Amino acid sequence: MQTWAKRGIQSAFVTGGLLMLGTGIASAQENVNPDAQPSPVDAGVSVPVKVDQNNLGTPVKNLNVPKIDRTISTDRVTSAVPVGTAAPVAHPLIRQAAGRLQGTAAQGLFRGNTIHAHADVPINICGNAIAALGNSEAAGDCTQETYRDGTIVTDGEGQALAGNVVAVNHVLPVQITGNAIAAGGNATTATDASQVSTTGGPITTNGDKGAVSGNVVAEQGATPVQITGNGIGGVGIAEANSTADTFASSKGGVTTSGKNSSISGNAVPIPLAPLFEVNGNAVAAAANAVTESTQSGAAYAGGKTVTDSDPATLAGNIAEPALAGPVTVDDNAAAGAGNATAVSDTTNDSTAGGQHNTNGKGSTASGNIADAPISLPTSVGGNGGSLVGNALTDHTNDATSTAGGNNYTVGNNSVLSGNVADVPPASAVDVCGNGAAGGGQAGGTCVNDVKSETGGYQGATGHDSVGSGNVVQTPLAAPAETYGLAGAVGGTAAGSADETKDVCSSGRPNAVDDNGTVSSNIVTAPTAVAPQVFGDTAGLVGNTSSDTANDTSVRAGQDPLSSGKKSSLSGNIVQAPTSTPAQVFGNGATLVGNNSAIADNATDMQAGGPAWTTGKDGSLAGNAVSAPVASGTQVMGWAVGGGSNVDSAATNDLDSVAGGDVASNGDGGSVSGNLIGAQATPFTPVPGNSVSAAGITNSDSVTDTNIIAGGDSSSSAQDASVSGNLIHVPANAAAGVYADAVAAAGQANTVTDKVSHTQAGGDMETEGSGPLSAREMTAPAEAAAKVARVPVEVLGQATTAGTSDDTQLTGEDEGTLRAAKLKGIQLPKGVDSLMKANEVPAFHGIDQLPVNALPSPEGLTGLAGQLPTPALPGVAEERTELPTGPGGVASVTPNVQGLPLGQVLDAAEGLLPGAAAERSLPSLPVTAPALPVQLPGLPTERSLPALPLDGPASLSGLDLNPTQGLAPQADERALPQLPMDAPALAMIDPANLFQTVTGSL
Repeated sequence: MQTWAKRGIQSAFVTGGLLMLGTGIASAQENVNPDAQPSPVDAGVSVPVKVDQNNLGTPVKNLNVPKIDRTISTDRVTSAVPVGTAAPVAHPLIRQAAGRLQGTAAQGLFRGNTIHAHADVPINICGNAIAALGNSEAAGDCTQETYRDGTIVTDGEGQALAGNVVAVNHVLPVQITGNAIAAGGNATTATDASQVSTTGGPITTNGDKGAVSGNVVAEQGATPVQITGNGIGGVGIAEANSTADTFASSKGGVTTSGKNSSISGNAVPIPLAPLFEVNGNAVAAAANAVTESTQSGAAYAGGKTVTDSDPATLAGNIAEPALAGPVTVDDNAAAGAGNATAVSDTTNDSTAGGQHNTNGKGSTASGNIADAPISLPTSVGGNGGSLVGNALTDHTNDATSTAGGNNYTVGNNSVLSGNVADVPPASAVDVCGNGAAGGGQAGGTCVNDVKSETGGYQGATGHDSVGSGNVVQTPLAAPAETYGLAGAVGGTAAGSADETKDVCSSGRPNAVDDNGTVSSNIVTAPTAVAPQVFGDTAGLVGNTSSDTANDTSVRAGQDPLSSGKKSSLSGNIVQAPTSTPAQVFGNGATLVGNNSAIADNATDMQAGGPAWTTGKDGSLAGNAVSAPVASGTQVMGWAVGGGSNVDSAATNDLDSVAGGDVASNGDGGSVSGNLIGAQATPFTPVPGNSVSAAGITNSDSVTDTNIIAGGDSSSSAQDASVSGNLIHVPANAAAGVYADAVAAAGQANTVTDKVSHTQAGGDMETEGSGPLSAREMTAPAEAAAKVARVPVEVLGQATTAGTSDDTQLTGEDEGTLRAAKLKGIQLPKGVDSLMKANEVPAFHGIDQLPVNALPSPEGLTGLAGQLPTPALPGVAEERTELPTGPGGVASVTPNVQGLPLGQVLDAAEGLLPGAAAERSLPSLPVTAPALPVQLPGLPTERSLPALPLDGPASLSGLDLNPTQGLAPQADERALPQLPMDAPALAMIDPANLFQTVTGSL
C-alpha cells in the first residue's frame, strides 16, 4: 500500500494534479546546499499578492475589502507566505529529477549547462479608498517583501559544450497604495507603504581550455511599478495623503573565462532597471481632488562583467545592452468644472550594468567589447490644467539614472581582438511646471533636479597586433524638455520651474599601440544637443505668467588619446564632435490680455575634447582628422502683443564647445602625424525683440554666448616623409536679428545687451624636415550679418536700446596675411597699432643704415628740420620730421648695399593703398615733394637685386632683405608659387583668401 501511495504521489507531481504542499515541506525545500551542482533547468513565475486595509463606500454600507495574502506560483501555491521568506530555488519536479541524476553516469549529461529563468511579480494593494455613491475612508500601514536567490555557479573548464548559462532574473513589483477615488461620494485615505523585492545574484562559470563553453547570456531586470497617492473625484471629494517607497533589485556580476579556448567565455548581460510611476495626481470633474504625497523608488540591475581569453579564438567577448531611468507621471492636477490641487515630492534612483573587463592577448577575434547603455529618465510632473475650474500643483523631482560603466580590454599580440564599440545615449525628458487654462485658472510649479549618465572610460591596447585595440564610440547627450510654460484661452495660467540638469554620455577613449597594424585607432562622434523650451507664455483673451530658471550641463565624450609608434595604419584619430543647443525661452505672446515671462538660462555644453596621438617612426600612423561643429541657436526675450500688455525678461549664459586642441608627432614617419581640421561655428542668435499692435510690449534681454569649435593644432615631422602637415578649413558665420522694435498703433520697447564670442579653429604650428613635411595650409571663411536695434513705427512708438560686443575669430590670430605675405619684404607685426590713418611714417634709426655717403654722425643732429608743412594740409599729427634746408637730407640719395634709398622710399610709397586696411600704410592727403631721383618700377620678389647675406637691413621695422625667407622657415607656412608676371605684393591683400562680410540694417 505504501508503494502504491508513493507511486501515486509521484504520478500526481508529473501530471500536475497535486500542486499544494504543506508549509513544513516548503521549508524543507529551501534548505539548499550551495555547493551542489545547479539544476540544468530551473524556471518559474511567482506572484505574491497582498491586499489589505482597503475600503469601499456604497449607498448601503461601508465595506472593508477582505484581506488577501497568498502567492500564486509555478514553484508552489501556498497561503500566508511569511514576509521575508525566500522563494524556492527550483521547481520541485526539476529538483527531484536532478537529484536522481546525482552520482549516476547521466550526471555529466548536462556538463554544467544551466537554464535558469525566474520572474517574480509581487503585488501590494493597500490603503485605497473608493467612494461609490457613499463615503469611504482608509488608513493603511502597508509593507511587502519578497526575495529570491538567483546565484548560479557552474563550470565548463576543459570540456566542449559545457558550463554555459542562460539566465533570467527579473523582479516586477507592483504597488497600488494610498489612492482615493470618489464617484458621487467622499473618499479619504492616509497611507504609508513600503515594498522591497530582490532577486538575482552573481553568475560564475568557466570555459577555459574548452570549446563553446563558459558562455553566459543573462537578463537581469528590476522594473518596479508604483500607482500611489492619487486623488480622482467625479461629483465628489477625493483626498489622498500618501507616502510610498519601492525597492527592486536584480543585481549580480557575471564572471567567466575563455582562456586557451574556442568560442568560450563570452558574456551577454542584459541589465534593465527602469521604474514606472503614476503618483500624487489630482483629477477633478465637477468635484474636488486634493493630494499630498511623497514617493521614492530605487531599481538596480546587473553589475560588473569580467572575462578573459588569453589566448583564444572568438572568446572572452562582452556585449551588454543596458537600460536605466525612472519614467514618472507625478503630481499633476487636472480640473474640469472642479478644483484639483496636487503637492508631491518624488525621489528616484536607477542603475543598470557596470564596468567591463576582458582580455584578448594573443588571441583571434577575442576580448572585444560591444556596449550599448541607455539612460532615459522621463518625467511628466507638476503640471496644472483646467477647463472651467482651478488646478494647482507644487512638485519636486530628484532623479538619478546611470547605465553602463568603464570599459577595459587588452588586444596585445592578437588579431581582431581587444576592440571597443561604445554606443551610450544619455537623455532626460521632462514636461514640468507648466500651466494651461481654458475658462479657468491653472498653475504649475516644479523644482527638477536630474542626473543622467551612460558609459565611462573606454580603454584598449593593441601592441604588436593586427586590427586590435581600436575604439569606436558615438556618445550622445541629449536632454529634451518643456517646462515653466503658461498658456491661457479665456483664463489665467502660470508656469514656474527651477531646473538643474546634468547629462553625460561616455568618457575618454584611450587606445595605445606600438608595433601594430591597423590597431589603436579611434573613431568618435560625440554629440551634445539640447532642444529646450522653457519659461514661455502665450495667451488669447487671458492672463499668463512664467518665472523659470535653467541650469543645464551637457557633456558627450571626452578627449581622445591614441598612439601608433612604429606602427602601420595605427594610432589615427577621426573625431566629429558637435555641440548644438537649440533653446526657446523667456518669450511672451498674447492677443488681448496681460503677459509676463521671466527666464534665466545657464547652459554649458561640451562635445569631445582635445585630441592627442603619435605616429612616430610609423607608416600611415598618428594622423588626426577633426571636424568639430559648435553652434548656439536661441530665441529668447521676445515680447509680442496685440491689444495687450506683454513684458518679457531673459538672461542667458551659454557655452557651446566642440572638440579642442589637436596634437600629433610624425617624427621619422611616413604619412604620419598629419592633422586635418574642418571647424565650423554657425551662430544664429535671435534675442530681445519687441512687436506691438495696439498694445504695449517691453523686452529686456541680457545674453552672453561663447561658441568654440576646435582649437590649436601642432605637429612635428623631423626626418619624415609627407608627415606633420597641417590643413585647416575654419568657417565662422554669425547672423542675428536682435534688439529690434516694431510698433503699429502701439508701443514697442526693447533693451538688449549682447556679448558673443565665436571661434573656429586656432593657431597652427609644425616643424620638421623631409619631403612634403611640416607644411601648413589654411582656407578660412568668415561672415557676419545682423539686423539690430532697428525701430519700425506705424502710427506707433518704437524704441530700441542696448549694447553689443561681438567678436569672431577664424583660424589664426594673424588671419591669412601670414600665409600670403612676401618673402624678403616683411611688414612689422605691430604696424596697425603704430600707424594711424592721419600719420606719416617715422624713419627712426636711419643713422643705422649702411649708406655709401652718409654725413658724419655729428651732422645727424641737423635731421631735426621740418618738411614744408604748407604742402601737407590736413595732416593732424606728424612724426619725426626731416630737414629740407642746407645741410639737410632732401637731396641725399644714398645707396643701401646697392639699393638706392630713394627707390626704397618710392617703393614704400607705392605700398600705400587708397584706404586704410589690415597692415597697410595710410595714404597721405597730399602729394609730397618728389625726391630728386627717377625711381624705377616697384621690384618684385624675383627681380630684386641680390643683397649680401650677412644680415638684414631694416627701416623702422621694415625688413628689406629680399633673400631672407625665400625658403620656408620653421615658423612659416609654405606658400603657393607666385606667377612670374604678377606684382610682388599681389597677395598682400587679405581679401584674396579671407573675406569678412558685415552689414547692419
